[in-house]
Amino acid sequence: MELVFTIFVGVVIGAVDALPMFLKKMDKANCWSAFVQYVVVTFIIFNTKLPQLNVNDFLAGSIVSVLMALPMVVMIAKNEKKAVPIVLVNAVVLGLIIAVIKHFSSSWFV
Repeated sequence: MELVFTIFVGVVIGAVDALPMFLKKMDKANCWSAFVQYVVVTFIIFNTKLPQLNVNDFLAGSIVSVLMALPMVVMIAKNEKKAVPIVLVNAVVLGLIIAVIKHFSSSWFV
């Protein structure tokens, strides 16, 4: 059940990130890449703690999300420099949202 919930949250977060891209008629490969990115990010955040950094779980979500977005940012920066801050802000905000959902749903799966 926990895996199904994790995937569900990932699909919702992925849709939140990719839907505006689809609506702007951006390249479909880029849209699907963003969607899949956040499905995977959700899975990783739900199954990761960062005790070595001595940060709380909320900040850990944003850190993991930004770190996983960096390869995409490098590729985007080559052609669309204006999109880089948007991608990074999305990573921070969506990582935080995923971490908050993880925090408040963790008691459901004990």
